[in-house]
Amino acid sequence: MGAELNEETKSLIRYSLNMEKNILNLSLLKWKTKLKEFEDENNMSTKDFLDKFNKGKLGDDKIWFDWLFAYKAYINIENKLRLIKNINL
Repeated sequence: MGAELNEETKSLIRYSLNMEKNILNLSLLKWKTKLKEFEDENNMSTKDFLDKFNKGKLGDDKIWFDWLFAYKAYINIENKLRLIKNINL
């Protein structure tokens, strides 16, 4: 069992989490925009891309790995935001 946090410590943690949340939201928007660019350039949704990529139907061109990276970055940030949202202080 851990020690109880005092109100000053909780306030500092809330402030830090809020700053991190704001940074993550900006980053999420950046990656969402990048995913939309890939979709528009390739006339394919990210969902369809992932399905074709995972089935080996697209080949090994750099663009597919860039798209995969953008998708994984987006998902990673969403997961971090979800974790922050579930923290109760």
